[in-house]
Amino acid sequence: MNGTTGSPTRVVISDDYPVFARGVAAVLRGRDELWVQVALDPPGALADADGAEVLVIGLDSDVRRVWEACDHLGAVLGEAPPAIVLLLPGRSEFEMTAAATVGASAVLPRTASPGAVAEAVLAVVEGRTLVAAGMAEKMLADFAGMLRRRREAAGVDLSKREQQVLELVAEGRSNRDIAGELHISDHTVKNHVRRILEKLGAGSRTEAVVIAARVGLVVVGQGSWSPSARRA
Repeated sequence: MNGTTGSPTRVVISDDYPVFARGVAAVLRGRDELWVQVALDPPGALADADGAEVLVIGLDSDVRRVWEACDHLGAVLGEAPPAIVLLLPGRSEFEMTAAATVGASAVLPRTASPGAVAEAVLAVVEGRTLVAAGMAEKMLADFAGMLRRRREAAGVDLSKREQQVLELVAEGRSNRDIAGELHISDHTVKNHVRRILEKLGAGSRTEAVVIAARVGLVVVGQGSWSPSARRA
């Protein structure tokens, strides 16, 4: 990064809590090798990174909004995105999947202090990656669960209709929407969804889509789905 060649590295901070963003900025502005700016837009509405080389994003919401924010970042940052330092509330394993999809270089809990965030920024500037201990454990648990579910789902045999329903569920479509799309009754859709959950060993529509994506039954991540797939 520029910080290694004499020019300041440009850091942009966007956080759900503007006061926290300013606190992180105050710590970082003591470093001559950094040029620090606090974005006016919150993470979920950030229009661009304004030439940032490091983007600090702080989120404090449910997993649906975490995914929406990460999807938005992926859309607005373009083909050469800055390194991302991501602060997550740590309420769901799916947050770590979201962090991976957006290509975060550092992941910290929402409770991290401004000083800890500043240290993560400096680590990223030096070309290192950083995952806080508690978040690393969540990531490992997520990967372990992914491998287990792949093994369990390897023999999943969905009917053609169940596959169609699953793909529409993965798009966030309601039972009523699916029924209209496939020209079947709401009751029939509910039965298909129930069987899909049973075959995938999932406890919810969201978990079913995540498992299905991990074993290649559906393709997600192109702006068509996030774990906010709504219930009917």
